[in-house]
Amino acid sequence: MRRIIIIAILFSSGFIFAQGNTKMALRMGLNNAKILNSTLHTKPGLYVGLALAVQFTENYTLQPEITYSKQGGASETQGLEDIDINYVSLGVGSKIFTQDQHFHFILGPSLDFNFDDNFISLVNANGDNLEVTPIDFSLFGGIGYEFDFGLALELRYKQGLLDLDFNDDGDYGDDIEKNQLNRVIQIGALYKLNF
Repeated sequence: MRRIIIIAILFSSGFIFAQGNTKMALRMGLNNAKILNSTLHTKPGLYVGLALAVQFTENYTLQPEITYSKQGGASETQGLEDIDINYVSLGVGSKIFTQDQHFHFILGPSLDFNFDDNFISLVNANGDNLEVTPIDFSLFGGIGYEFDFGLALELRYKQGLLDLDFNDDGDYGDDIEKNQLNRVIQIGALYKLNF
């Protein structure tokens, strides 16, 4: 699977670089992750990744990204462990700049692949040992400021849309359980590389 992702990125990056003003960028920062509708508390983590900034106009940039993101929830209950979820996220952000071309808004979808509880684990373990769903589909949005020398500072909110409880059978009678969803607040930096 790793090879397929790398080949897809190389193929698409070759096409995108041919389109015009395109720069590769490094992304990194801090996560403040929480699993909504659970007893878990917020959990700090890191994210790091690569992005392609494809500038179509002075005010619009398309930004495909591949990111490693450590998420989950922290337990403060005796005998209950923290939940660590390691994702590889494939996202596509639409970045809209204001007139001064420094301040921007970003919005887009993301498909997140769970490292530990993945489709291979599902086949090998018959689903018995999986704690969290193998994928999550998320939407993210945020604001940022980009300096002339290529550094950008960003604040993002990312909301998962799929229930994380893999063993949820959905049959609760009158007691309806709410979906457990990822929620992440990210603060970090992006630096455009000049080749």
